[in-house]
This record gives sequence, C-alpha cells and structure tokens, in this order.
Amino acid sequence: MPVKSKWLLHVGSIRALLETLDFPAIDRAMVESLFGLRRRQAIELLHRFGGFQAGRTFLIDRLKLIEALKQIEGGAEFGAESRRRQKLQQCLEEARRWLKARTVKIEVRRDEVRPRPTVHSDGVDLIPGHLHIEFAGTEDLLSKLYRLSQAAAHDYDAFVVLSEGAGQESRRPLLD
Repeated sequence: MPVKSKWLLHVGSIRALLETLDFPAIDRAMVESLFGLRRRQAIELLHRFGGFQAGRTFLIDRLKLIEALKQIEGGAEFGAESRRRQKLQQCLEEARRWLKARTVKIEVRRDEVRPRPTVHSDGVDLIPGHLHIEFAGTEDLLSKLYRLSQAAAHDYDAFVVLSEGAGQESRRPLLD
C-alpha cells in the first residue's frame, strides 16, 4: 500500500487539479507526479483505485480516481490524519516558542548567586496588591523578575507580608 502520509492531506488539491484536466484516463507517470510517489507506489495506488493495464502502461479512469479521492476526503482516516498533523504542528510550534525563550540570557550578577535582594530597588517596587517594574527591554524585565523571585525564595514570609500587606509597613525592603 502507498505511503499515505505523503499524499493523504493533499487529497483535496490533487482532486481539484484532476477536475481541471480533460483527459479521460491518467497514467502511472501522472499519478507519480500528482501524488509525489515512486513508480512502484504509483502502481500500487492505481491497483487500489481500480486502475488497469493497457499494454505496458498502467491507467485509471480520471473520473473514477476523482470519485475515490472524494470518498477518502470524507472518510475517517483522512480526518484522523488531519487531526494528527494539526496536533503535531501545534507541538512543533510550542517547541519553537520554548526554544526561542531558552535563548534569552538573564543577567545574574555575581553578588546575586547567594542573593540578598530587596523588592524596592532598581526599578522594582512591590506594595500590597501592586507590583511596578521599570525596565529597558525584555531581558532587563526578565532579570528583574528573576531577582524578585530570588527575594521571595530567600525570605518567603517577609515577601508575603509585603505582597499582601499583613499590617506591615508597605515600603519596607524585604531584606536590608
């Protein structure tokens, strides 16, 4: 049986092209070209769709092939392959986005390896219910968000007090 994944999703365009032709029959070479198949695969496809051999040439009635392609388009196999291909494209797109995000360099200063960050410095201001960050580009923003996450990790209880305002002074640095 021919490799369907090469031509199955192109059934609509193949059928549309066949409908524009006025030949009564399609030969093996045309099937190879239309479906993107090799010789043996084209012969197998011709046999599958009711093709016949006239002398040394394999042929199929053009209208019969068009009808067979219409049935494939409306079938469950085409729908399943179409959904599979769409899901694969979504996964690839997500992988491309992750790959692009992984190339972003977040500058971490030497003194931040063992952080003693504050949440009210360098353009980062956290008061209860409000976070304000001044930044000069995507990488600067991500760097400041990283430092903020390090502040939360270093002293979570103090971070909660600052972010939720549990009766504490709202502009007090997380760590001095």
